[in-house]
Amino acid sequence: MKRDEFIKTLTSWEGSVRGDAVHKRIVDAYNSFLPHPRGYKLTYADDYCAAMVSAAAILCDLTEVLPIECSCGEQMKWYQARGQWVEDDAHVPKIGEQVFYHWNDRRDYALTDCTGAPNHTGIVTACDAQSFTVFEGNKGKTHECAYRVIPVNGRYIRGFGCPQYPADKIVLTRGDKGAAVGKLQDLLNACGYALDVDNSFGPATQKAWGEYITAYIQQIIKE
Repeated sequence: MKRDEFIKTLTSWEGSVRGDAVHKRIVDAYNSFLPHPRGYKLTYADDYCAAMVSAAAILCDLTEVLPIECSCGEQMKWYQARGQWVEDDAHVPKIGEQVFYHWNDRRDYALTDCTGAPNHTGIVTACDAQSFTVFEGNKGKTHECAYRVIPVNGRYIRGFGCPQYPADKIVLTRGDKGAAVGKLQDLLNACGYALDVDNSFGPATQKAWGEYITAYIQQIIKE
């Protein structure tokens, strides 16, 4: 699966620090994508958390699936424009989703939605109902590529980008969000349903999809 290849590429950089040979390869991979996003060529001295994600996407031929940008804010906008953004800080992410942080989150973070500008990011590599593991570039004072474990609905979570990896486009289930769900809702509406195209696979979408499949099977049996 492309998602697994992407995560394997990312995590192969574990232990790299800014300025070493691996870090320079990450920056070079990012800069190989032309034209440079917003006309900016990344330098070896720049923060590179967002660029690391993009570099792995470039190397894995996922430039249509993940944002190619060195700015966390621009990456967030990319997901939002495609209906692949989850604002809910309490979202339980899936492996391969991208988490964004805002370091000035409020102390009552568990009861409020963090809406500040994102200033760090990484990719989820493991998760359960209580916590998830993120692989990040530019982490800490050494600016290293390393893991971080944070609790679900923990402090500093800004939101989540939910890439639609190639294998993920085949199966949609209740609770899924993103552009692929919106396309399904459009198709169902074209067949006579009246769903809100909200990119969220909720009860109404599940009911309509079930009815459509049942009718389709019955039609095949009649033929």
